[in-house]
Parts: sequence; structure tokens; C-alpha cells
Amino acid sequence: MLTLRRVLSINRKQIVKQSTVKLTVHRTSTLGNNCYQFHLSRSLCNESSSSLAKISQRRLLRINNSVLNKTPCRQISPTVALLIRPLTRIGALLFGRFFRRWWAKKTPEEKKLYMDWVSKQRQKIYGALGFFMAILFMFYIMNIEVDPLTGRSRFIIMTSNQQKVLGRLTFENYLENFKDFIVPTTHPAYKRLLRVVNRILEANQDLPQVKEREWTLSVIDKDDPNAYVLPGGNIFVHIGSLKLTENDDQLAIIIAHEVAHVLLQHPIEQISRNFLQDILMAVPIAVVWALFPDLLALLLQAFGINMFDILVTYPYSRKLENEADNIGLQLAAKACYDVRHAVVLWGIMRTLAELKINPEVVPWLNTHPNHEDREKNLTKQLPLAIATRQQSRCPMLNPADPIKYFNSLSLKEREIKMERRGFVQSKIML
Repeated sequence: MLTLRRVLSINRKQIVKQSTVKLTVHRTSTLGNNCYQFHLSRSLCNESSSSLAKISQRRLLRINNSVLNKTPCRQISPTVALLIRPLTRIGALLFGRFFRRWWAKKTPEEKKLYMDWVSKQRQKIYGALGFFMAILFMFYIMNIEVDPLTGRSRFIIMTSNQQKVLGRLTFENYLENFKDFIVPTTHPAYKRLLRVVNRILEANQDLPQVKEREWTLSVIDKDDPNAYVLPGGNIFVHIGSLKLTENDDQLAIIIAHEVAHVLLQHPIEQISRNFLQDILMAVPIAVVWALFPDLLALLLQAFGINMFDILVTYPYSRKLENEADNIGLQLAAKACYDVRHAVVLWGIMRTLAELKINPEVVPWLNTHPNHEDREKNLTKQLPLAIATRQQSRCPMLNPADPIKYFNSLSLKEREIKMERRGFVQSKIML
């Protein structure tokens, strides 16, 4: 049942007239008690039941996030978690710089007195540092949970209610930023995306992470191919994504990947991880600014942060991207999309890099794997995804393999196809 209605949505500064679509789909058939084996996880069995998927586009709404694991000890507010990075880095910098200047003003005799005092109190100082590290370690352990989709342990510092607050604030901020670019619900692009999004969500109602959210869809009139889903389940897709993709199968792969990030709580996990890392980084930053002149300290801090990103942050982020690729492929498979187009999609992205339209991704300097690596990873995941598709009682796949067809095309032929979709600017002189 599809219901269209007009609503007035109140923004903090102005009243904006906005179209809203509320789509209600009742499943008339069930998938039985099929089990779906996810990547690095236990089997998840869906129960036969009718399901309800709701997708709305509006300015303000109550976001119902899923509760994966309620842990009473989490008391970190979203504001503190987001501000900890600039506060700790600036605070450590100022403290170290102040200490260096203060120390430089001391006479040799005064310095010796302080050094002697530190030497006498070193056991207490080490004990205090050890106690702090123990408290931090206990805080870390108490906030470890296991992801139900992958079986992987993760560190989450926000309660479900705090995640709702963060999701709502982020959603309102995005709507304010894109208020002049959100297309109406009568736009063909919106209707197409609504159909794809609903099909994915409706097919995955056996997952509490999907069922317990109130999902929204906003289509942005921008040509860059981009899509993202906010922690509260708010889906944003740029119209450029429709030009990049050849069909709904590829579009579904993009959306399912972004939805997977939210189901896996990757945004919250990254905030939590950054919170812990920034606390640990405060001490070395303060030491650097205490020991070296300003310019050298600035260079050493930048070098240290970049090296930490290359060695720790980027590999972790690439791991999350691969995880979202794998789970997203399962979501699309359960929705009966042709999952082989996931490989084709990243073949298209690789082609854009080969044509110098998009920059080449250097993995060890990037938060995302390069296109070829994602192509290979998804190729390995195809047998599992196709098996999931068969368990979901989907129609047989087209005998014509889209991967073989794509690989048979020359670089020029691929470029021409993208020109016809309007994604690549035509080079033909009129």
C-alpha cells in the first residue's frame, strides 16, 4: 500500500513545505526458516512472519534505532565523544607548550630540585599512570560487545538512546545543508530509489537491526555519485549515483553497502575507537610539545598522526569497508538482486580510475580498499551470496553473466557506455 501525503515540516529557522512518502509493504509470502551464513559469523535464521517496512522523507522525526546490546556502564554523551578529538589534541598541545616555557624560565638550581622531587616520587607517579591505564582498560573491556551479524567483537561507548540523539542531530544537520537540493517525492529518481530501498529493507525484516528502525530516504540533486546512511537509518543518495550505475542491481549494491554500515554500527564504532585513541594520544602529543620548539613539535605531531593513520586507522577502516561489502552483498542477495553486478560495479569504478576520471586509490594511504581489491573480494563472496539468493527462493539468475560481458568490453567501449548514461562527459565534437 503506497500512501502519498503533504506535510508541513518545521525547521529551526524556517518552515519548509516538504513532500512525504510513507510506504507500507505487507509480505504475502515468507521465506520459511532458511538460514543465512554471513561472513565470519554464526548462521542467522529468519522466522516466517509478515513484515513492515516504512520509508519516509521529512524534516523532523523520531528515529527508532535498534538495540543490539544495552550496556548500563556507557555514559559518554555524543557531544563529548565528538569533541574529545579537538579538545585532547589542543589541550595536550597547550599543556606541553606551557610546560616547556615554564621550565625554560627556571634556574639550574630550581630544575635540580624539581628533578630530585620527581625522582623521589617516581613510584607514586608510575602508580598513578598505571591506575589510569587500568581504569581505561576496564572501561574498554566493559564496553566490548559482539556484533550479531559478523560475530566480531567491537568497542561501543554510546547507549542506544545516545545513538538516537546523535542520529537525530546528524539528520537535521544534513537536511539543513541539503535543503535546496532535496528532490520532491514525485521525481523519477526518487521513485526509482524508493523502490530499490524498500525492496532491500522488506527482504531483510528478519534482522532486528532493520526492523526496529524507521528508515528515511532523501534524494539529493547533485551529480557526484555518492550515497550514505546516517546512524539513525536516514538514507541519502545523490542523483549522480543513478548515472554511474547501469541498472537497479548495481544501485542496490551501493545502497545495501551503505545500509550494512549502519546495521554493523560502523559509524558509532569509529566514534568510539577515536575517543579511546585520542585519550591515549594526548600524552605523546604533550611530551612532544614539552621537549621541542613549536615548529619542530608541529612537524613531529603531524608526522606521528599520519604514521598512526597509515599503520592503524586506515587498515581498520579498510576492514570495515570490506565487512560492509560482504554484509551488503548478503542484503542484496536476500532482496533477489543479481549480486554478480557487485563485481561489475567495482569494475566500473576501476575503469573510471583507468580513464583518469577518478583518482587511483592507493590502499595504504586511504580509508577504502582500491577498486581492484574490492572486485576480487566480492568475487570470492559471490558463491555464498548466490547460495543465499537461492535460499531466499529468488528467480534464477540470467544465464548471461554480466561479469564476463563487462570484462569482454574494451576500455573505450566502457567509456562509451558511461557517456550514454550521462556520467562521463562526451568527447564527441558537434
